[in-house]
Amino acid sequence: MSQEYPGVYLPGESANIYRSTPLANAGWYDEGQHGGAFASLIVGHVEAHVPTLAEMQVNRLTVEIFRVIPLVDLRIETEVIREGKRIQSVEVHVYDPDDVLLSLATIQRLRVADLPVPGDAAPPPLELDGPGAIDGDVGDAWGVGESGKTMFHRNAMEAREIYGGFSEKGPGAVWMRLTTPLVSGQETTPLQRVVATGDFGNGVSRALDYNEWVFMNPDLTIHVARYPQGEWIALAAESEYGNLGRGVATGTLWDTRGWLGRSTQSLYLDKIS
Repeated sequence: MSQEYPGVYLPGESANIYRSTPLANAGWYDEGQHGGAFASLIVGHVEAHVPTLAEMQVNRLTVEIFRVIPLVDLRIETEVIREGKRIQSVEVHVYDPDDVLLSLATIQRLRVADLPVPGDAAPPPLELDGPGAIDGDVGDAWGVGESGKTMFHRNAMEAREIYGGFSEKGPGAVWMRLTTPLVSGQETTPLQRVVATGDFGNGVSRALDYNEWVFMNPDLTIHVARYPQGEWIALAAESEYGNLGRGVATGTLWDTRGWLGRSTQSLYLDKIS
């Protein structure tokens, strides 16, 4: 846990208000939030505050970020736009203190059923080296951002690179775990751990020089077939770019038991002037 901040976010004066701390910072801006922190906050709020008619779990999250998310109090408003005992869809709007819309998210939940599939259709077991087989953390210079700045990926998470990573171009894979609560005083959920890691695909699989190019993601979509066990989540990702200023990063998500789901990011490309 960060010695200076008890959580990436602090509870506000009401249940749908969250106070941002510097632990939410990304490396792309002087001050602006990391998508993994922000998306994890959204999905955790829905888990805690939007009831269902039957036992359900989130199977898909899509977050669109409309502008740089400042380190301010965030207000989350939710609306169930499809209700049912098998499928529920929730729309989420996030506002700053001036009622400026910062983000729109949609979350789909499906009913939970004990329904084992045949062995030849079962998800694959873990195909990566486990976190215990990797020698140590990547250190405090990992990822984009100036040295000494408090940031989500360096100060609220631990990373162990399996292959590739921020220091190399091309596909990469990394184990990550949250080391600080997402919200102070609240237990971090298994789904929040998946979402926090799923937003790192464009970074761990970059094929562009981050000193010369911007390859930010204005959105994040994550599909999960099951929730993880344990703190460690792995992401194996690759990025592809077109010649029109955009690209796509895709990733496969794992825990130490096996396959969890997939993540996708649209990529906004630009040259750094």
